Amino acid sequence: MKKTLAALAVLGAFAGSAAAADVTLYGVVDYGFLYNYTDNQKADGTSTDDNTFGLQSGVDSGSRWGIKGVEDLGNGLKVGFQLESGFNADDGTLSKYSEYQNRIFGRQATLSVYSDFGTLTFGRMDALSSAAGTYDVVYSIGDAFDGGDNDVFGLYGASRYDNTVAYQSPKFAGLQVTAMYSFKQDSNAKVDDFSGDEGDFSSSKRYAGVALTGEYGPAQFVAAYELTKYGSDGTKRELDKDANVFFLGGNYDFGVAKVFAMGQYFNGLTTAPTLDDTLVSATDATDGVKGFGFHVGTQVPAAGGLITVGGYYSNFEQDGVVAGKEKHEGDYYGLAARYEYDLSKRTMLYAGAGYGVESRDKVGTEKDDTENQLVQAYVGLTHRF
Repeated sequence: MKKTLAALAVLGAFAGSAAAADVTLYGVVDYGFLYNYTDNQKADGTSTDDNTFGLQSGVDSGSRWGIKGVEDLGNGLKVGFQLESGFNADDGTLSKYSEYQNRIFGRQATLSVYSDFGTLTFGRMDALSSAAGTYDVVYSIGDAFDGGDNDVFGLYGASRYDNTVAYQSPKFAGLQVTAMYSFKQDSNAKVDDFSGDEGDFSSSKRYAGVALTGEYGPAQFVAAYELTKYGSDGTKRELDKDANVFFLGGNYDFGVAKVFAMGQYFNGLTTAPTLDDTLVSATDATDGVKGFGFHVGTQVPAAGGLITVGGYYSNFEQDGVVAGKEKHEGDYYGLAARYEYDLSKRTMLYAGAGYGVESRDKVGTEKDDTENQLVQAYVGLTHRF
């Protein structure tokens, strides 16, 4: 009897708080059969290939669950929270990505303040070019796939960061500003990860980003800049030069098709954004990797669903190569296609295929030619609740 009364009391308390704060439980469960073929060709003429096929979680959308809520404080002021956790639907474990380690809510953990002057958000969240989360303002506008199609991508994208403050302005004449700053990208990182001493944010790896977006009828555009301030291991910085990335993109809806285009320029990266992140890296290059990339794509309604097709290209090279070392450069080409069909408002079938190829050369020579190829095909089901 006492247990029953206690349970009723807890439920009553939750119901009261839910009514006041408008709490919502939501999530995504995604399964897909994914086939990958890779072929790695080396300069000496040898090659290795690999075929994989299996059932995987998150082929189209990362499987997740979360809770969110908003409380109206009156006078145009609201406070909201969002806690989101990623998991592997195929085995029930927490998400395998290293960025989620030791985090219950690795995808997002934020508190937001909404007012007539805009929105302030605090906590762990996705960066502007992460192609995910509340502030996905870069690739949602400039990329038909919103951040590539599985492993076919080849462009730079940021990640999720801790200790972050974000501001998004109200829309004015179709324009909106979004700005973000992370005092320390990864609270779990150690000093020898070039992330500074614990609690010493001045030597930590930090992030800043700002984006201007516009929406005018069938047209949207985004112009964005992101900066990564590299941390220290106590004696030296990860790279001598900080990372700078510039984005310009947009889309136009013609009715029969929606066309996307995007370009980016980057410098100071630790690795090139490719299938193999060691292909062209900051090894022997004190200023990292620099280069540029492009994307064009389209979304076409067809057969009751949506066809998405897109291509990617990027070119990159080492910057600030140490004396006596050889400079490396490379490029990437990718092409992908996907079809989506809604079975209901919450359930979707999808299928797709893609191809990517990247190469590396020593500058000024024909030596050390390396080429990696990827072929992918998949079919799956996504359910949202």
